[in-house]
Amino acid sequence: MNEMTPNASCEALVQLKAALRKNRRDAHHRYFQMATVTAEGHPKNRTVVFRGFGADDTSLLVITDRRSEKIVELEQNAAVEVAWYFTRTREQFRISAVTTCVDYRGQSKEDLALREQVWQQLSEAARAQFFWRSPGRPVDTGAAAAITDAPPETFALLKLNPVAIDHLVLSKVQTRRRSQLKDGCWHEHWVNP
Repeated sequence: MNEMTPNASCEALVQLKAALRKNRRDAHHRYFQMATVTAEGHPKNRTVVFRGFGADDTSLLVITDRRSEKIVELEQNAAVEVAWYFTRTREQFRISAVTTCVDYRGQSKEDLALREQVWQQLSEAARAQFFWRSPGRPVDTGAAAAITDAPPETFALLKLNPVAIDHLVLSKVQTRRRSQLKDGCWHEHWVNP
């Protein structure tokens, strides 16, 4: 049970999707913490909203404002770590990922279509904040943009592509599985919780 087992798919991602289903009655199941690294090498943590999985069914989707500090940090270092805890099933997922930013310039037609799809799924209130003044600036500086139906240049979709997952179950029988992506295959092994 301790040996590394190569696998084309990741059992930890299967368990993450199961945890999302089992915890869907709790509104907080859609929120996780995401840490980036500043130019000075300091961790920077924030709570983000999970917007679903990418077309590959493995990348986690998050939205952000292109003017935010996290974009600058991700341009310098695309690595992030996610901490996601589900209270109903008492599971924690720590996910190391490499981030791709999909903005108005787009990387591909598929990415631009995904960005548009996520934009259309947002509430009016969520869309409106991308037209506000620049985040993190002193109050009353800058100008708000006119609201349009199309996603503005400030709207970005982050695709978090997992490269390692640490899944800890804290129920009566505690278990812990580590998964790592190497050479296109997931290698998973059990460790002491």
